Amino acid sequence: MAKSIEKIWQEGFMNSDALIAPKLNSLYERKSQHIIDKLMRMGKHNLIGLAVMAFVLLFGSILLGVPYTGTVIFILLAIALVFGVKRMEEMKQLDSSLDSYEYLKSFDNFLKETIAGYTRMYRFVYPALTLAIFQGTWSLSGFREHFMAGSAHAYLVNGVPAPVLVGVIFIASLTALFAGTIYRIDVNFFYGRVFKKLNEILTDMEELRK
Repeated sequence: MAKSIEKIWQEGFMNSDALIAPKLNSLYERKSQHIIDKLMRMGKHNLIGLAVMAFVLLFGSILLGVPYTGTVIFILLAIALVFGVKRMEEMKQLDSSLDSYEYLKSFDNFLKETIAGYTRMYRFVYPALTLAIFQGTWSLSGFREHFMAGSAHAYLVNGVPAPVLVGVIFIASLTALFAGTIYRIDVNFFYGRVFKKLNEILTDMEELRK
């Protein structure tokens, strides 16, 4: 009985002596390298964009007259940037002597660990950014006078109406609680298609190894 294409591929992938094996292995090796190179390029561009944004916000806040807010935001973004650069360097240290499947699998695990690390960090960064942005916005006289006019009889906490302060703290708490969800939305927006392709390649390779 003639062998199915799937069976031939499976045997070719596992048997190094089979004629199809070198071609099939070469194909997945090229696919693996392509997806890894693309993710590393995107990660590098993302870090560059984060650095540019940090400096733009810093100088913008100085021009608006809220330098302390800009400095806090700059430091928070710098923390995320340093973490990202460190992970990029660690990514380059992955064992390249592994076969394409094992290397791609270790790369995928590394990405998951990196996302988990960012999530833990952003549980603190997101609420801190929320409070810093509010502090800077509150320092602008027009915004402050608008809210003060609507809260003329409210109890003040360091010059801030209690209802406003409670609302800001509530929003900051939500960003901490849903940091993972917020970050996954961000990641999926920029990397969703590439991650999907990575998972498809891994699934194909795992099927062939059965």
